[in-house]
Amino acid sequence: MSLLDAVSNSTSGLSAQAFALNNISGNIANSSTAGFKSTETHFADLLAETEAGSQPAGGVSLSSRSSLQLQGTIASTGVSTNLAISGDGYFIVKANTGSTATPSFGGETGYTRRGDFSADANGYLVNGAGYYLFAGPSASAPVQVATGSAAPASLAISAAGSITATNADGSTKSLGTMTLAQFDSPETLAPLDGGTYLATDTSGTPSYGLAGSSVTAGSIEQSNASISDQFAKMIETQQAYSANTKVLNAANEMLQDALTMYV
Repeated sequence: MSLLDAVSNSTSGLSAQAFALNNISGNIANSSTAGFKSTETHFADLLAETEAGSQPAGGVSLSSRSSLQLQGTIASTGVSTNLAISGDGYFIVKANTGSTATPSFGGETGYTRRGDFSADANGYLVNGAGYYLFAGPSASAPVQVATGSAAPASLAISAAGSITATNADGSTKSLGTMTLAQFDSPETLAPLDGGTYLATDTSGTPSYGLAGSSVTAGSIEQSNASISDQFAKMIETQQAYSANTKVLNAANEMLQDALTMYV
C-alpha cells in the first residue's frame, strides 16, 4: 500500500466513523422517545482497482438501516389515548397539511410505531411527532374522541380492532374499528421523520389487519435504543476514529519527509 493509499483509506475511515457517531448520537437522543427504532450503521470493505491480481483494501462503504423489527418494551402510561402495538404492524398516520381550525389530510400516508397519541382541539388523535391516527386506509378523517369534560376515561381495543371509549359515568361509545398496516419487508421502509416511515417499492404494498398482533390502550412502546448498548458502540466508534486519525497523521508526516528529501 502506498502512502497515498493510506491517506485515502484513513480519510474514508474517518468519514465512515463520523457517520456512525452521528447515528449513535441520534439513538441516544431518542432513547426516551416512544416507538423510536434505533439506526444501525453497516460497514463494508471496498476493493481498490489495480492491474495486479491481488487487490488491497480500498476504503470502506457504509449504509444505515433502522431496526424496525426489534420490539421495544411496552410500558403502561395511564393516558387513555396512548396506544402500543404488541407484535408486527404499524399505525396508519397522516400529517395535517391544513390549519388547526381547518385540518386537511391529503398528504402522504405514513406508518409508525409511535403511539403517544393525545387529542387535539378537535378531538383528533395526534402523536408526539404531529401525525394523526387513522383507523384504516379508507378512513376520511382521523380517529376522534370527545374532549373537555366529556373526554373518555379509558379506551379499549378488542382483538378484532374495535375501539370503544368508556366515559367517566360508565357509558361507552364505539369509535370505529382499527387496523394495522403490515409489510413483507418492513426493514426497507423509508424513514420520514418523528419515527414515521413511507412504503417503498422494496417494502411492498401494505396489507391491512392485526395479523395476530394486539393494540393496548393506556400504554406505549418504548424506544428500542438501549443507552448502555449505544454508549458501548460510541466508545468503540471513537476508538476506530482515533485509529484512523493516527494513520492519517503518520502518512502525512511520511509524505512531508519524502517531499523534504527532494527540496
